[in-house]
Amino acid sequence: MIAAPAPLRATVRLAFVIALAALAGASQLSCGINDYCLSCHKGDGGLDGGPGDATDGGGDGHGDGGCIATGPEICDGIDNDCDGVVDEGVLPGVGNLCTNQMGECAGGTQICMNGALTCNKKPSPEICDGKDNNCNGMIDEGDPGGGGSCGNAMGECRPGVSHCVAGAIVCQGAIDHTGDPELCDGKDNDCDGIIDEGLTNMGTCGSIPGPGPNCPSPPCGQCKFGTLQCQGGVPVCNGYIGPTFEVCDGIDNDCDGIVDNGFDLNNDPQNCGACGHACNLPNAVAGCSAGSCTIASCKAGYHDNNGVIADGCEFGPCFISGVEVCDGLDNDCDGTIDEDLGTPPAICATAGECAGTVATCGGAAGWQCHYGPTVSTDVNGNIIPETLCDGKDNDCNGVIDDHQPNKGQACDDGKLGVCKGTGSFVCDSTNLNGPAVCSITTPGGTASPESCNNKDDDCDGYIDNAPGTNANYGNTGNLIGQNWINIGNGKQMMAFEASKPDANTDNVITATVCSQAGATPWVNVTYPQAVAACAAIGATLCSEQQWHRACSVVAPSTYPIALASTGNVLQVVEAEDYSGIGFGTDTTVTPNVTHSFVEDYSPGFSGISAMQAVPDSGSSLSNANTIAMAPHLDFQFNFTKASSTYTIYVLMYSPNTNGNQVAVNVDGGAIGNGNRVTTASNTTWQWVKGTSTFTVTSGTHTVRVYMQKDGVRVDAIAIADGGAVPTLPSASHGNKWAYATNANTYAATTCNGHDFDPATDATLPTGSLANCYANLSATDHAFDMSGNVKEWTTAHQPGQNPIRGGSSSDTAVGIDCPLNFTLADDTFFFTNVGFRCCR
Repeated sequence: MIAAPAPLRATVRLAFVIALAALAGASQLSCGINDYCLSCHKGDGGLDGGPGDATDGGGDGHGDGGCIATGPEICDGIDNDCDGVVDEGVLPGVGNLCTNQMGECAGGTQICMNGALTCNKKPSPEICDGKDNNCNGMIDEGDPGGGGSCGNAMGECRPGVSHCVAGAIVCQGAIDHTGDPELCDGKDNDCDGIIDEGLTNMGTCGSIPGPGPNCPSPPCGQCKFGTLQCQGGVPVCNGYIGPTFEVCDGIDNDCDGIVDNGFDLNNDPQNCGACGHACNLPNAVAGCSAGSCTIASCKAGYHDNNGVIADGCEFGPCFISGVEVCDGLDNDCDGTIDEDLGTPPAICATAGECAGTVATCGGAAGWQCHYGPTVSTDVNGNIIPETLCDGKDNDCNGVIDDHQPNKGQACDDGKLGVCKGTGSFVCDSTNLNGPAVCSITTPGGTASPESCNNKDDDCDGYIDNAPGTNANYGNTGNLIGQNWINIGNGKQMMAFEASKPDANTDNVITATVCSQAGATPWVNVTYPQAVAACAAIGATLCSEQQWHRACSVVAPSTYPIALASTGNVLQVVEAEDYSGIGFGTDTTVTPNVTHSFVEDYSPGFSGISAMQAVPDSGSSLSNANTIAMAPHLDFQFNFTKASSTYTIYVLMYSPNTNGNQVAVNVDGGAIGNGNRVTTASNTTWQWVKGTSTFTVTSGTHTVRVYMQKDGVRVDAIAIADGGAVPTLPSASHGNKWAYATNANTYAATTCNGHDFDPATDATLPTGSLANCYANLSATDHAFDMSGNVKEWTTAHQPGQNPIRGGSSSDTAVGIDCPLNFTLADDTFFFTNVGFRCCR
């Protein structure tokens, strides 16, 4: 016997245990111990003494109720090997191929199930899936799943029958019109249960005349296509209007694109503009044109003068006698008398108040002139001489108020200067028959102190004059608008660049000069003109020394300089702080050379500059020629120690041995070798002592320093009467620009240089920039010394005129106070060169 597989044996064991439990319960009722002997021989019913029974006395050792092994385990639901497990292990026949290997049973093998061998793949009822489900060798036999009705049975559709085809249910024999278009035939063509639905617009219908010259796109006129609709299963044309015969009704009846063709509504008086509209006009033969009634002609003696068609020929009876003339008759029967007579005859006056008067027709009286009420006429309308002073040419002779010869002439109220009121002679409005009277149209002003403005401010009859000066511009520079500031040493300078009295109006008066804020600077002026302008007010052009010291705000020495009255005298004075200066001409050379002392800025100078004798042409003057031919610098001192012997020191710089010598004297004394002062070496500043000493009386004396060799530079002089030797001065160089504050640091646009208005470099009115001034004191400010316009200063020598201060077109360096390189001759002038005066 083949042993059952392990799972089957476990199942048998479970069943066996359950059976034993049942037997145990039953034994309590009536059965003996071996009533249900599981190991008994077949047919053994209990204690019959048969083989295997406990009573048989067998030697199996099991006793009553024990399992007797019968051999290897087989699939029979019995524990053949008495191991307590039924049908376990490898059982005979299990795993063998089943007998039926067709269709879905193919591959089936024997398995042990419930104590018997069975196949793991068994036949099943046939279904429509393309398989042999019942394992009989045939696929889908018997049409599985077929035979039922299928498809749409509504409308024109017909159902079919379901059949199994190729493993799938297929509907065969159905007729399906679902989705077919609906037709107008009383049928449900698309099988949706509705007959002829949606067929309300099946297109246009009706017969319309084809395209023609006047109807390129039919339909035209009254015609229109209909709409084809399905009604009761039959197409019906709704809304169609076809052509008819043309009648005069404003409609295109025959649909050819022409309304009322055959009827001339433009020209037919019986149908003019509209059918049935007949023209009927009074006293006229009616016509029709462009659809409107017209007057074809008027009846005899009647005329259409108003151009209105509706009232026909309204004027008459009247018979034309010719063109219209001035006679009080309607000659041309146009309804108007004496009209369109052409240009009237030129019989009327046309000047003055007669202007515009033309002859008019007086009807039967003929042509007449009718003048206005301002024309002087007699009772017959004839013009007579005028008598009124009314500003009109009453007698039409081309002259207004010709009996008033002074009318329109200038007149005044008799006052002077700005107090004078002015006007002209006019007609007396209170007495037009009287003479013309003076009418003041510009009242005079009120007298005030005289100002520099080209006006007689104090009304004394004189312009810009000092009080009591009976001449125009007779002033000494003390007018309002001639503003002066103190620059030290008893000198004054104009606070503003010089301007003309009429600077901001005509700007042409040159008889005097002003100095005031907000004025146009006086430019395009030559050096001699500037000198003359200053002289006119008792002043001079400012010297370079005065100009530079004011611009740099460095206090000058007050001359004469008082020397010490006790102890040793050692007085040092900056060379540029001279009390006087002069040029000289060297006539010993050809051509002659004129020399001047000018400001110099060789490194190491003190004060605001040094002074150099220029040009450096190689001149060397003898002692005899020095006084007459050399430029010089003067310094005034008040000597109080008359018994002392004084020595003169000069702080000098020589560029070379051809420019290393000056000469000195006191009060113009003779020059000898002892008066010469010569540097010991070149290209360095050094104090050089004069070899001669001098004594003077108490009082003021002038020490003069002369050039003997040109090119020499002088920075300072010293007067001493003891053993002390002067040291190199270390005085400040002064401010560099004319600023109210921080004058040694350039501040763009503080003054009117190029950076203020680089686009135009325009000159500004004086004092326009609030912080562009040299701050000499709390009240003394010199405006615009840096920039705006350049300024003439006193000539070095004839024809060499220095210009200082820079202009609106110059950059920072060009408007600083030390810059002194510009010289011009007496004929030079320019739009950016002006001046200011000192006194």
